[in-house]
Amino acid sequence: MKKHILALTLIAVAISGCLDEEPDAKDPKTLIANSGKNLDSYRFSTETVQEIKTIENSTEASTLVIRTLEEGSVNLTARNMSISTRKNASSGRDALPPMQREVYVIRDMAKIKLDSNWSQAALQDQKYFWERQNVAENWAMSLNLSQLALSGSEMVDGQDCNRIEVVPDKNAYEELLFEQFGSMLPLAYMNSTKLYKRSTVNWTLWLSKEDGLPRMENVKVALSVTPDMLELPSDQIKDFLIKIDLNTTTRYRDYNQPIVITLPEGQRIEPIIGCACNR
Repeated sequence: MKKHILALTLIAVAISGCLDEEPDAKDPKTLIANSGKNLDSYRFSTETVQEIKTIENSTEASTLVIRTLEEGSVNLTARNMSISTRKNASSGRDALPPMQREVYVIRDMAKIKLDSNWSQAALQDQKYFWERQNVAENWAMSLNLSQLALSGSEMVDGQDCNRIEVVPDKNAYEELLFEQFGSMLPLAYMNSTKLYKRSTVNWTLWLSKEDGLPRMENVKVALSVTPDMLELPSDQIKDFLIKIDLNTTTRYRDYNQPIVITLPEGQRIEPIIGCACNR
């Protein structure tokens, strides 16, 4: 799940010093920040295609293509949400086993079904987790230092929207990397500054003219990973090149509509010994 724009204070530099000015009410950052204040619920769907090419000794060793469909419903007031994920991958001409996952979050507990196996876990920080599920406020935190520019108007699912182009700052870029590639790349050992400088990012948002809420988001990223980006001793790294192309589109709908989320029949949150959480 998707990624989830911002409170902005404009500062103009005058000859005599710094002068604070009121935010422009039509500024996209201001619109998104304001739109998240009264957000109660929404639904979303995200389609993602990742192509990963590994090259060793100037010869293409493998190509992995991963296609993911994620659909979710979020009730911020009740603090309940559900997300279903279907993932298919292929390596060359060979199809890999598909993956299906269901996640239900009921206040401070998560119930997870991976393929046919169920498990549960407590949220480490319930307050922070639910703050991040507010899609508008999440963008506000993630992109507060990024550059946003209005690039026209378009209709999205019957909504008249402003099209916004985003040039992410380094922090927003790092967050995107961890969200999309955290399970695939050794990001903890990589120089994110080099990645940032050598990547191409096309990030577009569509904001409703009526309420300022996001209706669609598209992110395209092209990057190359080389040995010099890994902060490990040279004797531990072999020569390689990994090329990654990402294309992900998220659509948002049903804002502030009644959304009731319940666990599937036969499932319940099991008490955890020593946990004083309310369920």
